[in-house]
Amino acid sequence: MIKRMSFIFLSSLLLLTGCFNKDNLQQEKEVVKQKGKKEEKAIITGEIKTGENYYRSIYPFEPGAARGLIKFGVDNRLDIDEFELGLMRVAQQKFSTDKYFLQEGQYLDETTVNNWLKRKDDKIEKNSNSTMDQKGLNPALGIKKDAPYKQVLEAEKKNPKFLSYVLEQNYLVQSGKGKVKLGGVVVGLSFNSRYYYKVTDKGLIYNGDVELDPSAVNREAKKIGQEVLKRLRQNPSLAHVPIVIALYQEAEKDSVTPGHFFAYASADTDSTSLSSWNSINERYYLFPSDEAKKKKRDDSASFDTFKAEIQDYFPNYIGVVGKGLYEGDTLKNLNIEIPIQFQGKAEVVSFTQFIATRAMEKLPNVPVTISITSGVNQPEALIVKETEDKEPFVHIYR
Repeated sequence: MIKRMSFIFLSSLLLLTGCFNKDNLQQEKEVVKQKGKKEEKAIITGEIKTGENYYRSIYPFEPGAARGLIKFGVDNRLDIDEFELGLMRVAQQKFSTDKYFLQEGQYLDETTVNNWLKRKDDKIEKNSNSTMDQKGLNPALGIKKDAPYKQVLEAEKKNPKFLSYVLEQNYLVQSGKGKVKLGGVVVGLSFNSRYYYKVTDKGLIYNGDVELDPSAVNREAKKIGQEVLKRLRQNPSLAHVPIVIALYQEAEKDSVTPGHFFAYASADTDSTSLSSWNSINERYYLFPSDEAKKKKRDDSASFDTFKAEIQDYFPNYIGVVGKGLYEGDTLKNLNIEIPIQFQGKAEVVSFTQFIATRAMEKLPNVPVTISITSGVNQPEALIVKETEDKEPFVHIYR
């Protein structure tokens, strides 16, 4: 937990910050990790407890086998972040943060992920490093390769690609004294909400897009999920570990809020079939917005009051934008961005003090993060409040 700290004023620059209680930082542990047929020393990092439960990780850091590829599959930066962090939340349904340690995916390499994102009738890249089926998981286009461009455009529209990315996370568990081994795998499958396509003909480019029916996405996603499990089991290292498959619905490309996970299923050790699908009722709402005002009336009213007081206080007000994550009807956390044009550091100090006070009084009692910026996303201050805090953690950047 981040501890409270009182406000302190200095004549020129002011730094408001919090401190960590040593009791909240678990000690690092040295362990032996299996890597292929070799064993090597590794360290389990200490855990810093915050409002969210994060997995501890293994050091030295091992990059994922498909590291960096996600930005070519998922268009919206907000979706990239939510897809990765949200997958950790799903993982907690099966793998406890007390027992398991997070490692980036080591089994789905870049070639395999790229091949799986293709259509069933696309030519795939050979992958001698993988024992898994490499065929594309998206629907076949169903036309000849040399078909006229108008026919290709129509085929793209009728047979959209649903799957946009495959993300793997590995969860390690202690095995015997001072050793860790693979304890489970979680794979997230991200799906388009709108499919964008382009067709080239004689140097001309024809663009198109089609909105995907959510029920069709749901149906196709669950078929693909079962096929992914089957393929994962083809790898000898993954044949006997629990596996979780989670399904994510992306937001529109230019959306200011991310998408959400909508279902997950698991397969116990040795199983080649997924359990029944569990629904995930998560959703982000933008504040202020007509949708939030209509569907989340009380929280919207609290946010509007908070925003109005900022407008009254500061003459150079620009805007206040919040994103709230809901599980069902319950607000779980709220992230707020406030861009302001400041004329000096004293203004930053005064404004931050005012915001911190109003956040405690006016906003819902959930974890809240407020980022105050100036210029082109220049950070000026950070305010963090956990549910049980009587005063927030506040930091003003020098």
